[in-house]
Amino acid sequence: MRSPDVVIAGAGLIGLSCALELRAAGVAVTVVERGRAGQQASWAAGGMIGVNDSTHPHPPELMAMAEHSGNLYRDYLEIIAERGGTRVPYETEWVLEQAEGWRHHRTTLSALAGPGYRRHAEPSLDPRKLFAALRDAVTKSDITIQEDAPVRGAFQREGGIDVRVKDSVVSCGTFLDCTGAWSPPPVHPAKGQMLRLNAPGAMSARGLGNIVVRTPDIYLIPRLNGTIVIGSTIEDAGFDRTVHDTDIQHLRAEAAALLPALGDAPEVERWAGLRPDTPDHLPLMGRTGDHSFVAAGHFRNGILLAPATAQAMAELILNEPPVLDLQAFRPQRFSEYAA
Repeated sequence: MRSPDVVIAGAGLIGLSCALELRAAGVAVTVVERGRAGQQASWAAGGMIGVNDSTHPHPPELMAMAEHSGNLYRDYLEIIAERGGTRVPYETEWVLEQAEGWRHHRTTLSALAGPGYRRHAEPSLDPRKLFAALRDAVTKSDITIQEDAPVRGAFQREGGIDVRVKDSVVSCGTFLDCTGAWSPPPVHPAKGQMLRLNAPGAMSARGLGNIVVRTPDIYLIPRLNGTIVIGSTIEDAGFDRTVHDTDIQHLRAEAAALLPALGDAPEVERWAGLRPDTPDHLPLMGRTGDHSFVAAGHFRNGILLAPATAQAMAELILNEPPVLDLQAFRPQRFSEYAA
């Protein structure tokens, strides 16, 4: 069996998006995953493609990448559909953001409480649908995914790198770390608890369809199947994914204060996920050795930044002219990656 050109550690949304981009350039790729593919942050996320989120503004250094990735999104979904056969729909196309002095909610979502909201175009999707479609595209593109295969080490050698996976070694030309919250420091997990209620039509606006509601404290994301995702806490709890009833009930109370119809809506599901964070809330994207790279630490923006991350990392690995300036995301800005 031919050795891959690139081994990617991490079969989440970022890792598989990078794999698909590299494969399109003719690169042989193997993806190794410590557990089950797509069962961490990719599975737990809300799915807002929030380029201009005024309730949680992006750091200025991230804005160019966020805008570029938002512009790539429809083509990204089209490529996934062409290669995998599954088309991922947008669940919503609009968002109401809490903003003092605005009154769009009076005509947009009349049952919504609060001092005022600003309406603007912004899509969201269901990350679980997106990941399933992306995995189909990856497997049909002759990319190998090895699950239950944690990386034990990556060792530089002349002309390439040897990646120890469980009890075997995979030799390749390049290693890319996309392990998210499990990437080495300074990446660390930021826990988020969420729940989903069944409330068909509760967040549907005439002429606009389902619409997201977002405040500094909470977001409500309706799905096409009539459920509503409510999130999210941000906690420094290490790798603990315990779901606490008090936190879930607090989120439900916050949601009902905004939209009283949600107070008695039946709960469908509750869960916790681990966002990969960094001290400055900016991703790590760049070279970490002669034959190794990292793309991790996307914090709240993994869904949004997946297309641009895949493009940027493929350019770096293939030594092509970059579309984006990645200087702000250099791993070497932290002492752990200093030369």
